[in-house]
Amino acid sequence: MDRRKFLKLSTLAVPGAILAASAVPAPALADAPLTNPTTRVLKGFGTSAKADLAVKQMLQLELDWFYTWGKLPALGRPVNDFTPMIWGASSATPAVITEIESNLWKTGSTRLLGFNEPDHRDQSNMSVDRALELWPILEKTKLKLGSPATISPNTPWMNDFMTRAFKQGRRVDFVATHIYQSPDAKNFLRKVDELHERWGKPVWITETAVADWDATATKPSRYGRTQVNEYLQEIWVGVQKRSFVERFAWKTRASVDPTMGSSALFHTDGTITSTGKLYASF
Repeated sequence: MDRRKFLKLSTLAVPGAILAASAVPAPALADAPLTNPTTRVLKGFGTSAKADLAVKQMLQLELDWFYTWGKLPALGRPVNDFTPMIWGASSATPAVITEIESNLWKTGSTRLLGFNEPDHRDQSNMSVDRALELWPILEKTKLKLGSPATISPNTPWMNDFMTRAFKQGRRVDFVATHIYQSPDAKNFLRKVDELHERWGKPVWITETAVADWDATATKPSRYGRTQVNEYLQEIWVGVQKRSFVERFAWKTRASVDPTMGSSALFHTDGTITSTGKLYASF
């Protein structure tokens, strides 16, 4: 969707809210990709902000798409392409799928995101067995279906899920992943390439940012704003050169967050950061 249409729609918004990687090669899922690569990576982000703030932020960032880690947007109607998510086991029910499909007339959704970080105990936290048991419920929708998004690409959990899903004839139309790391663009792009090469599917990067997991309130992040911006610029150029990357979403936390504050798109007073301005310019 072009930016003029995005701005027009936004005025209508209602404010308010394994198999471990081993010597044994994984099965080749590249034989028949189920979606066609786009020619331009769509820029988005995930938001749990209240609707009026979410609308304001999306306008400033000039996004192509967004998600909320949930089944419906917290807006009266989305300001742009909204992608629902089945976050975890509790939302993987026929009733939720029916609710998503019955609201397509107003959300315009064409894709569905799978479980959020099932390999993290503080997120959806489920075994591969449980994810595969629930997967047929997600398959019932006619929306293009994304894989569970693990904490990083090519993890044992993801490799196990995808290998067994393939053997069981389960449907996965694109692979979603999260990437949090140091500002090393070559490493980022290598991970993305390996994910695509392993499974032969379009790739969505649904959460990514520079993160210093050793930082604390008294031990500042090793990575400053300049490093973050240079990294963001480089990986954005890199994904645009990869026709198999369909969507990209930069993750923002509070600018005072020790781990990821230097990646924040907005200051605590709501004004946009230099990283946010850079992201908006893409």
